[in-house]
Amino acid sequence: MAQTWTAYYLGVAFAAGKNMAAILNTHATEILRIRKVGLLNSQTAAVTGVLCSMELRKYPATATLTSPTAITPTTHDSTNTAPASAVYGHAGTVGGSTGTVLRRIFWSSDEAAISSATSDELETYVPLNIIFDEGYGDANVQPLTLRQNEMVCLYNVSGAAGLLDVWITFTKE
Repeated sequence: MAQTWTAYYLGVAFAAGKNMAAILNTHATEILRIRKVGLLNSQTAAVTGVLCSMELRKYPATATLTSPTAITPTTHDSTNTAPASAVYGHAGTVGGSTGTVLRRIFWSSDEAAISSATSDELETYVPLNIIFDEGYGDANVQPLTLRQNEMVCLYNVSGAAGLLDVWITFTKE
């Protein structure tokens, strides 16, 4: 069984042109495999929401991530050995190469009111807020693989109101 972690990016404020969550693998031999990416509208106070346009991107072997707000992934087993050389964070500057869009997501960023049952509320249900789910349940489907200096990033193209939680579940080989 592969060693597994979840990187959780809590309460990231929307801003146009912002890295909302990223994992950059900088190790020469360790391979990180992205298994699942999910989003949660964590805006609880009233805001005038906007429709945000986000992209889940993969950056090839020349990716860089400068000065992110760092987070620490949580291991699924306390005996796991943390990846030796990876960067986990949001904000900062993404560069070094051009990312390839894997998914484009349109997201309503105003607060969710549970009684309304509009798209804002539906975004809070786990089955509906998973935006990438590869390699679970079908061994023939290859997960997103990060080799040395490759990165996965959730990038907010436009929209600047509200807060977002992002989680990325990954394994190490």
